[in-house]
Amino acid sequence: MHLDTPTLLAAITVAYYTGALVLGIMAFALKSLPKTVRLSWAGWSVAMLLSGTCASLVSLRGTVPDFVSIGVANALMIIGFGIRPNALSLLNAGRLSYLWLLIAGLFGWLALYQVPWFRDDLILRVLYINAFSVLAMSLCIRECWLQHKVQFISSWFLIGVFAVDILLRLNLILMNFNTHFANFKAAFQTPSLQFSMVVLLVAIVFKIVGLGIAVFEKMKGQYKEQALVDALTGLPNRRAFESSAQGKLDALRAGAGTYALMTLEIDGLQSINDRFGHSMGEALMRLLGRICQETPPGRAEVGLIRENQFGLFVPETDQTEAGAIAKRISRTLTVQSTRAAGKRLTVTVSCGIFCGDMSTPFDRALEVADHCLSKARAKGGNRIVVNGTLEPGPLHPETVLSPFATRQQATG
Repeated sequence: MHLDTPTLLAAITVAYYTGALVLGIMAFALKSLPKTVRLSWAGWSVAMLLSGTCASLVSLRGTVPDFVSIGVANALMIIGFGIRPNALSLLNAGRLSYLWLLIAGLFGWLALYQVPWFRDDLILRVLYINAFSVLAMSLCIRECWLQHKVQFISSWFLIGVFAVDILLRLNLILMNFNTHFANFKAAFQTPSLQFSMVVLLVAIVFKIVGLGIAVFEKMKGQYKEQALVDALTGLPNRRAFESSAQGKLDALRAGAGTYALMTLEIDGLQSINDRFGHSMGEALMRLLGRICQETPPGRAEVGLIRENQFGLFVPETDQTEAGAIAKRISRTLTVQSTRAAGKRLTVTVSCGIFCGDMSTPFDRALEVADHCLSKARAKGGNRIVVNGTLEPGPLHPETVLSPFATRQQATG
């Protein structure tokens, strides 16, 4: 096959339409994927469809009115390139971050096309369209760069493809500045531009591949995150909680301060489930999880470390502050749950607290907190038990607060 200009334009048009079809089918058919992923693919499908239509109209230049082959074709191209970074932003962050680019670029083109000195000047038109394309591709590179730590392969792959696209646009601008062409089609007869069109054809295919890899990496990352999150409460599970807390403890270990590690548990949760159903127990678990997140200072780490047991790590905290945090959590849960249940029951919490210096290993601190929680439950629940010192041998817990609230019998 002879790679003349009409053949290359036809190949590029087919590549754009094929890409639009493939991405459109994927966006429509893969309904199990998140909505943002499917909308991103749909955006890229529309962008490629518009680019393919632009290429079709350009190939008809001289046989259709200039308003169609120049004005409309380039307007479609601007919309298509304006959609690209927005589609990537939708995939990465779930929002359209660059609508201003699409609106400004389109209205700028429509306004300038009404001016004869711009409309009749090939160099100015080439400069405007390709400068806009360079800006759009630069924003695509920015979106890829923002994700390169979590989507390593696809980010660098797409950065390379978008960079090639930018170089092609810059080459077209420089070529038109250095050589005066009688018309737009004359520029396509040069070996340099024909080579650029071949590279562009390959880049179109690579973009489709890169987008597929990006979605695969994104979903893989989401599944990895979900594996570290408790589905009921939305809190980090034990593995994630211990990892985060240990990381903070290691970072602070050089200091001479103290830290607190708490374990909390709703008293009589099984009896609540038996009387009111598991939906009530689950609602209380979610409520306690939210309270544990909102009550401590921002430096704290919260997680669900067992089926119905919460962990709370608070660095740079002494025994008094740790006890105050536990009291606020318990009282908030009691008040809010009593109100939500129509005063049919009073929910209380048992809490075990370790408070010691930074040199205490995390696993030892957790052992102490668990021991204190067991003591709190053994005393009937609804209390805090704390051990502020850590010495070898038996533990000697000390009751700090008992009780939080007076238990009430459930009434129907």
